[in-house]
Amino acid sequence: MASPLTHRRMAIASIALLTIMSPGFCTAQGAAANPSGSASALFARSIVSQPLTLGAALELALRNQPDLRVAEADLAILRADSAFAGIPAFNPVVELQAGRGGPSLVSGSEHNLELAVSQELELGGKRDARMRLATARARAGAAEWGVKLQALESDVRARFGRALFLQDRLRLVNELAELDRHVVRSAQARVLDGSMTPVTGRLTETDLLLLEAQGRRVHVELRQSLVMLGIAIGWPLPDSTRLAGTLQVDSLRAPEDSVVARALSARRAGGVLQAQIAVRRAELHLAEREAHPNITVGLGLARERRSFSHEDFSGDPAIVGGIAGARSTDDVWTARVSAPLALRQKNQAGRARASAEIVRSEADLVRYRIVTELEVLSTVRRFADATGLYQFYLDRSTHVRQDLGLIREAYADGRISLDSYLTQKGRLVDMLLGQLEAADAYWTARGELESAVGLDLEHINERGGR
Repeated sequence: MASPLTHRRMAIASIALLTIMSPGFCTAQGAAANPSGSASALFARSIVSQPLTLGAALELALRNQPDLRVAEADLAILRADSAFAGIPAFNPVVELQAGRGGPSLVSGSEHNLELAVSQELELGGKRDARMRLATARARAGAAEWGVKLQALESDVRARFGRALFLQDRLRLVNELAELDRHVVRSAQARVLDGSMTPVTGRLTETDLLLLEAQGRRVHVELRQSLVMLGIAIGWPLPDSTRLAGTLQVDSLRAPEDSVVARALSARRAGGVLQAQIAVRRAELHLAEREAHPNITVGLGLARERRSFSHEDFSGDPAIVGGIAGARSTDDVWTARVSAPLALRQKNQAGRARASAEIVRSEADLVRYRIVTELEVLSTVRRFADATGLYQFYLDRSTHVRQDLGLIREAYADGRISLDSYLTQKGRLVDMLLGQLEAADAYWTARGELESAVGLDLEHINERGGR
């Protein structure tokens, strides 16, 4: 029968074999040998060749995020430990002892050979305690993997929303710049026909340059946002990547206490802390079982051989001479049972530490609940303020766009002067730029709220409301 170390090696070897045989591992090996022709590369290129959706980004993250792969490997090791923790600890001890003595008048020449086998028995529920601890650690590992998965989804969702917002912002700035280009062409035509001085005509060109510079800044932010999104999903995104999605503005309809309760049940970090408490209790249970002594049982065979020669008898006058020699062989079977003293101090430090770890884990859970409640309340109120300001701009955005078109037509027809056009246009553009800033604050606050709760806003409103 194999030892626990052998079983652990067998488990790790089995996991490695299953990993090698899995499609994901074969895909990864193929990617290393032929990066341009691997299945993952083809899959990613097929996705990014079209407008990238949030669902496709999440699927890419699940396929390629290296941190998630490491967490899955750690979880597989813990599950292997749990699967083989119930195997009895069979570690027999074999003892072999041989000796040879010199000639003696009393006992002659001696040859001794002793063979013994002993095994320590697992008593006091040690095996069950070991199984309980391994199972608790596997569950804690599964909970930690769930936290990593939830954090990854929240990160991808937030970065995708940020990139989508910058893409829409770039579109709006380009529309404003295109509007100014029409005005610049009209001003240049008036400079040519002499109805406008060149200095006055350059005012429109300066205004256009400001918008083009802002467009360049937004374009740089969008490129960096795509880089960050690529890091989140574990796959580099080219600058030409287009995102597909709607920037749907929604408010929070659930009350604060319901959102807090939903966060405590939806966030998986609380499950990790509870699983850690179960691990600490299992460690204490095992430490208490380890304090119980184990009995060792053994079986041995001792063979003693004695031989007497003629010289051994010649010196003894009581023995008749003429005896050439004699031999004797004795086989002795022995059984042994040993038990250590059951002292109370055995493993006392381990039990004290395990008890302290339980108190520590329970304190961490209480702290987590308080911090979560405060964090969620803070994000809820910040999101409410950002939603109100953004909605204020949205209610006026339609009229602002219409007014921009009207004053451009009025300037092109000559009904208003250039100074009047630039003044009114500047106010309207400031309103639109203020809307963009409010939108930025809104999406930032929305991402913080969804990350704090562990759900997107749609599910918070569906399940968190009363």
